[in-house]
Amino acid sequence: MNAGSVLFALPSNSELVAYEPSSQDYKELAQIKVADTPTYAHPVIAGNRIFVKDQDMLTLWAIE
Repeated sequence: MNAGSVLFALPSNSELVAYEPSSQDYKELAQIKVADTPTYAHPVIAGNRIFVKDQDMLTLWAIE
């Protein structure tokens, strides 16, 4: 997912990863565990909020 100059990825291990896009190298900016169960849906970014759906629930995260 693209949020301006930062890309987000959410693999099934429930670790949301923010990284800087680059054609030269991989620069991870942050990584956070966002769920206790596997995630299979894409995160939804709305303004400064990220909605994460895991196996059991929907969670709202706020970015500051």
